Amino acid sequence: EQKIHGLDPRRWASLVRPHDQAHRLVHKLQSRNTMTDEITTPRPAQGKRPQYFDDPNMDQMHAMIIALATEVSVLTDRFDTIERVLEEKGTVDRADIENWQPDEKTWDERREQREQLIRRLFRTVREARTTLEGRDGQSDDE
Repeated sequence: EQKIHGLDPRRWASLVRPHDQAHRLVHKLQSRNTMTDEITTPRPAQGKRPQYFDDPNMDQMHAMIIALATEVSVLTDRFDTIERVLEEKGTVDRADIENWQPDEKTWDERREQREQLIRRLFRTVREARTTLEGRDGQSDDE
């Protein structure tokens, strides 16, 4: 059975699970009334972490990349808020940033930016999976 970067093809679908968890957390944060509400993070998982790659270091690297991507997404939203407040008022202070509420169009724009980030991050995974799926059913003679 062919492996790419040491990853068993049966585990490709489960590779995006950490992204799903991050996406749910971002959605939960977005649904709050203000940016100053107390933020609670999910409790730490108990038991052994699932291993997707043959090398556990690759799993750790994957988790770090997803965590960093989540931070990039949050910072992008924060910068967007600062830019919009500056456009509206010409000046900005912390209270303006904390109290600013996006409209539906802004939510949609931010959602699209996040989806683009996710597509860029997982592009190589999708390409590898497509390669593997393209090889299914082909003999070595072809």
